[in-house]
Amino acid sequence: MAIDRGKYRRMFIEEAREGLRALGNHLVELEKLEVLPADGTRPTGHASAAQEAMDAAFRVAHSLKGMGAAMGYTAFAELAHRLEDLADIARQGRSIGSEGYDLLLEGSDRLEELVERVAAGHEDMELGELPGRVQALVARLRAQDASTVVPTEGASLPRVPPPPPAGQPGLLTVRVRIADDASLPQVRAFMVHKALGALAGWRETFPAPEALRTRELPDRTLTLRFDPELADRDAVERMARAAQGVAEVTFGDVEAPPPAPEDAPAAPAERAEADRTVRVRTALLDEFIDSVGELLLARSRMRALAGRVDVPELFDLVDEVDRLTRDLHARVVAARMTPLSFLTERFPRVVRDLARQARRSVDFTMSGMDIELDRAILDELSAPFLHMLRNAIDHGHEGDDVRRERGKAPTMKLAMRASRDRDNVLLELEDDGAGLDPARLRRRAVERGLIGQAAADALNDTQAVELICLPGFSTAEAVTQTSGRGVGMDVVKATLERLGGVLRISSVHGRSTRIGLELPLTVAIIQVLVVEAGAPGSGMRDAYAIPINRVEQAIDVDAAAISSARGRPWAKIGAELVPLHDLSGELGYPAPGPRGGTVLLVGRGADTTALRVDAIVGQEEVVAKPLGPPLSELAYLAGATLLADGRAAFILDPLRLVRAEVVRG
Repeated sequence: MAIDRGKYRRMFIEEAREGLRALGNHLVELEKLEVLPADGTRPTGHASAAQEAMDAAFRVAHSLKGMGAAMGYTAFAELAHRLEDLADIARQGRSIGSEGYDLLLEGSDRLEELVERVAAGHEDMELGELPGRVQALVARLRAQDASTVVPTEGASLPRVPPPPPAGQPGLLTVRVRIADDASLPQVRAFMVHKALGALAGWRETFPAPEALRTRELPDRTLTLRFDPELADRDAVERMARAAQGVAEVTFGDVEAPPPAPEDAPAAPAERAEADRTVRVRTALLDEFIDSVGELLLARSRMRALAGRVDVPELFDLVDEVDRLTRDLHARVVAARMTPLSFLTERFPRVVRDLARQARRSVDFTMSGMDIELDRAILDELSAPFLHMLRNAIDHGHEGDDVRRERGKAPTMKLAMRASRDRDNVLLELEDDGAGLDPARLRRRAVERGLIGQAAADALNDTQAVELICLPGFSTAEAVTQTSGRGVGMDVVKATLERLGGVLRISSVHGRSTRIGLELPLTVAIIQVLVVEAGAPGSGMRDAYAIPINRVEQAIDVDAAAISSARGRPWAKIGAELVPLHDLSGELGYPAPGPRGGTVLLVGRGADTTALRVDAIVGQEEVVAKPLGPPLSELAYLAGATLLADGRAAFILDPLRLVRAEVVRG
């Protein structure tokens, strides 16, 4: 019975991609676990961790094989079957060596190529000699003496196949359990029924196929019964295991039928809720967020208009619309939020490949990857993170031998961490490698003609470290496949600026480097502080929007608290002197000298700056719209928006504004 590929192609592509990413990560972890420490001993729990990872890898390979077979992609299913055989050897506790892991990873890459061909509208591709190479290694390993079993803390139980039927008369019972992590269990169970129900000897299926459309699948298990004299047990098992999402197939004799769904205890709310999920195109979510943004703008304008008339019922209606709009906004934003793991789950494989290519040892760890970000932001972060990982391995890693000579462990520790900071997410990549040498960075920037010698000499060490973000900057002596072309951190910086984030770099020469990316949770609808600036005495002021997450505090400063030092004004805030800038003057309006008034404290730590504004209008939720050239070339303009009073306003990045060389009128 042929399956309608078009109907299930999208599901196959998405689930195969997820499975292949998981398979790659399991294999990288297993490869690391197989390497013996220097003292030859294995830490407690090593064997159980390795067994768990290999079991997971085997299950993924098995599921991929079943998915490919069910869809009729024979080349995909064949290669997945060969990889499953190889993984099964390691699953039994035997070492497959670096050759085995290389073949598993190469096979995973080839399967990924097949999936992308399917996504592009093509069918299977030729696999060449890869399945034969895997099969040859499997045959060689099976012929070897079983003395290569990996040591464990305790003897593990042998894997025993399900017991055969007891032999008493009755129907042959087959139970097919759908995997816990498989979506749409009822649909998968129905596909199992369609496949097995066409075999000789089939008698009944429970739950009934028509019930699967409206009811839960008890214990995620489908029960089928066959006439033992007509059924081909091997064929039944083979067809069942070939179906998508099947975790286990067991056999037994007839027994009392399971309780009806009406009498079964209710499934936990969490599981039922988790099953009721659908996949939504990101483009549709983008349209939703744009519509909600326009609705927020209409709500703000309605509130502003309601303030001009004395109609209590209108105010009540505005409050109700405000509540409903905020609730809708929160739900739409939540639908766009995606865990960081969606982006980072392939990074262990990337680091492994980069490290092997550079012939360097790297211990890569990740934490906090369950934190969620707007999907639109995640889609932009792939290239920046890849550049950061390449830089860490190419430039940060001194080389195993050099690290030994310097008294370090030969394996460089590379850690990626994520944490929440109010309405922002902080992503950090830190290594214990060579660090950045400010003197060398100044010299290389001058050699490449990026800055002059006088400008380089005027930079302090913190500023010199930021030279790595200049377009065309590189410390590599020769161009390689991964570095030397001067394209890297400038991409990271440009992407962060476009997303409204902040890049922070700190380094200790010879010891470590830390790169921090501070990002907003979402970029579609943002909270801003609306301020005004303009020429004094003109009577006309223009409105500007500053993201709330850029403002630390708004305070009034007396003229007596302002002083001049080193040719620039400073404001005394508490016990500290903070550089003072006038928003009107920075934007090119004619402005007098330093003056008191309302100032915004922006930035943190050494970056703290006081920005004087003519007036604060209020706080609003706005829809950020991108700017086209030539305005988009101004780094301090983060976009534009329409305010509640109908005025258009630029969205400013205050720190970049005070650092920019603005032409004053």
